[in-house]
Amino acid sequence: MRIEVAWAKVPKGGFGESGDSIELVERPLGGITLILADGQGSGPAARRISRMVAMKAVSLVADGSRDGAVARAVQDMLYTAREGRVTATLALLSADLDTRTVVISRNTPMPVVVCQEGQVFRVDGASDIIGTYRRTRPAVSELPLVPGTVLLTYSDGVANAGRRYGKSLAWDEWDKRLAEVLPEDLGQFVDQVLQEVLDLDQGRPADDVSLMAMGVKQDDGTAIRRLRASIP
Repeated sequence: MRIEVAWAKVPKGGFGESGDSIELVERPLGGITLILADGQGSGPAARRISRMVAMKAVSLVADGSRDGAVARAVQDMLYTAREGRVTATLALLSADLDTRTVVISRNTPMPVVVCQEGQVFRVDGASDIIGTYRRTRPAVSELPLVPGTVLLTYSDGVANAGRRYGKSLAWDEWDKRLAEVLPEDLGQFVDQVLQEVLDLDQGRPADDVSLMAMGVKQDDGTAIRRLRASIP
């Protein structure tokens, strides 16, 4: 297997710093985990919360904790550190080469859009945000790790794009495109979704906007690893 990842983010209009954090960490038994944390509010205060949440998750994954346990421990950390007064959302997308599964762990109202074997569906449903209640648990789903699998999730800035202008993202159209996208083209796909979000908000997002995607394809037989980034 070869895993492809892509993400893009932009802060809320008028803020120089996004309150969302995205991290990538290698799993000690093989594979990778993508982490998206969205801190309460916007700007530097939200950024501090999301960074605390994301980096705790990175540390736990790197130590070998399973994703469900990671989400529970991060929730307990945030609840204890801020005494239940601060919230965040957390999503983990993992390609676990040890169990040969894709693991989706959610403490967020945002869904994970999945394309597998030509079918597009959503992993959503009940999933509480973290930080408020002591016994909050994640919603965890597992899928087989098969070539052609693509996963996409995002922050609420994407879901709410265009709302103040009476518009919304054309998800039916994007689902059709997702069904055709190749894992190696995920970067272009994420950029296209981000551009529509910006267009809907007339270039000034009403909230922090983040998208992250993961794709699985057949290995090409090389040991080369690549990471590309463009950061202002």
